Amino acid sequence: MSAVKTILKAGVGAAAAVMGAGALVYECALNTKLNSFFVDLFDHRSDVKQETQSEDCACPREPGWFDRHKGDDHVITTEATGRIHAYIIPAEKPSHKWAILCHGYNSDPASVGVFAEHYRPLGYHCICPSLRGWGNDEKRYCTMGFHDKDILRAWIDYVVKEDSDAEILLHGYSMGAVTVMLATGEKLPPQVKAAVCDCGFTSCWEQYANVIKLYTKLPAFPLLYAVNATSILRGNFDIRKNVPIDAVRRSVTPTVFLHGTADNFVPFSMMDRLYEACAAPKAKQAIEGADHAQSVYVDPALYWKTVDNFLKDKIGSKTTENALAGST
Repeated sequence: MSAVKTILKAGVGAAAAVMGAGALVYECALNTKLNSFFVDLFDHRSDVKQETQSEDCACPREPGWFDRHKGDDHVITTEATGRIHAYIIPAEKPSHKWAILCHGYNSDPASVGVFAEHYRPLGYHCICPSLRGWGNDEKRYCTMGFHDKDILRAWIDYVVKEDSDAEILLHGYSMGAVTVMLATGEKLPPQVKAAVCDCGFTSCWEQYANVIKLYTKLPAFPLLYAVNATSILRGNFDIRKNVPIDAVRRSVTPTVFLHGTADNFVPFSMMDRLYEACAAPKAKQAIEGADHAQSVYVDPALYWKTVDNFLKDKIGSKTTENALAGST
């Protein structure tokens, strides 16, 4: 009997240790209010590095552009999201074209300035939301796109209310691309015309398993199961249900996928799987040699040629009569 008790105690102790490790990883990876050092452990390349690198790369950017154009933080409240925040950058001229730009993990709206800087001269009003836990958002925990899709939908509804003739583009990178894909898997207003998904993952479970293997060389079991149990018990989200590849199978939103061939954080191979699964009109483009979330910096000419060619017959058909007045 003593041997049985010893085995049981050892089993209980091991289970408790695994759950403790899962809770620690959960806090470090998803509690965005912790010291950024811990969050950085789970981020292959921060957007601070993106911003620094971009000044010397081939991407023609104007230093400080986003800060000069972002204006005041705009706040709305919905039943699904509570208070949410975004910067709204008006187009240079009256227009019905809108772009909602979704940032990645361990980032904030400033990181989508590179996209807003491109779209605004083309006549787009740009909305740059803070996703769950990041930027100006008041929540503590990140959801890797799962609840962020509700934030995106709230801003879509805001645009439709402001401009019933709107033509809306959704553009996101990394976690922001996941947010976009999850949203396109739902029934969206007809004003949503197209989506751009840059280096998004196929499923959160597969992505987390990849990260664990990449940084610890450990298998997903049992650590990832403990992380997920913690997330569910804390009322955050079920990692297993965050599945963008299933969402794009339901999508009717024309979508272009881009991904860097040197990306091993979100594996480059995921782009082809997402593209093949997508039920909507679609296109894809590999960016040779680009690391995670670096495609627009490594080859901006190819990046924007791909995006603009895809969008040219999907957005821009509305006249500018009675459109929202742009300001500079």
